[in-house]
Amino acid sequence: MDALRTPEGEELRRRVSIAPDTLLRIAHADMLSADADTGRGVSTAHETVAEVTGVCKKTVQRARGLLEALGLAVSIVEGRYLTVAEREAAESVHGGRQIKAASVRALTMPKRWAVENVHLPRRGDLGLKAPDLEVKPTRTSARESAASRPPAKTNGSDRPSLPRSGRPRTIGLQRFAARLVARMRWLADGRHIGQVCAMLERCEVDPDRWTIDAFMDALASGNKRAGFTVAEPAGQRDPVAYLGWQIKNAIDPNEPTPAEEAQLRAIQARAELEARRREREAEEARWASRDQAAIDEAIAAMHEQQRAWERARRHPGGAAE
Repeated sequence: MDALRTPEGEELRRRVSIAPDTLLRIAHADMLSADADTGRGVSTAHETVAEVTGVCKKTVQRARGLLEALGLAVSIVEGRYLTVAEREAAESVHGGRQIKAASVRALTMPKRWAVENVHLPRRGDLGLKAPDLEVKPTRTSARESAASRPPAKTNGSDRPSLPRSGRPRTIGLQRFAARLVARMRWLADGRHIGQVCAMLERCEVDPDRWTIDAFMDALASGNKRAGFTVAEPAGQRDPVAYLGWQIKNAIDPNEPTPAEEAQLRAIQARAELEARRREREAEEARWASRDQAAIDEAIAAMHEQQRAWERARRHPGGAAE
């Protein structure tokens, strides 16, 4: 906002014809997908940000260009089409079809603003209600940029913890955490979403096994079975840890999820149908075998009768057989 209030900033904004609040929403979306310590690794595609902010792709493109012109962002790697080998590699990793890699950006702070705003609050402590956004990093570029990021620190309440595996968290886990925060906004109050990811990992919540709706239903059902009344967000000292405790009490990671139970029932139903089909075919085959034996017997009797008639014709005075 300080940059936009300058004559240069206002001129640049008017030139690209974009409203200040739209620019802030798009900038906030980039902030959510950036590394918390360095501001690097913004690899969301224009289309992705357009979807979550409710604007068109061209608006996102103009806004990002304005952020770069203001010195608040810089493109590290330009987006491009993947080669055939890269497409095959991407498909082997995430199972989906991907033909492009998005640009990789970094959020920056011009020196003049960094000097003048020496008491800038930490990210997440602005006291403003963040727009309801769910940022989805582009798959290949997000992995590439994550591999180049420095390890996350753990000495601050708003810093993400390093995954227990030592590897960057999967896109599926990040998306699941983002959807969870979209349902429970107080989880991200002054905290990095990496804390939510870490809690889900500790509770062994596998995003490949759960949909967010099934997860919320299972959590509510578990609380109801235990007769547990969930405290209001304002009364939760540590909402992330509080939710983790609820998950531990409500969800057993070794039990099948509702989706898996439905899939199992579908498999069993198909197996029963297949068994009945085979039984029916076997019965039809048995009846066909019996019918064929009767037909063969009748044909043999006809042949024998025909031979008897021929013998009687050749020997009219012979004794009947």
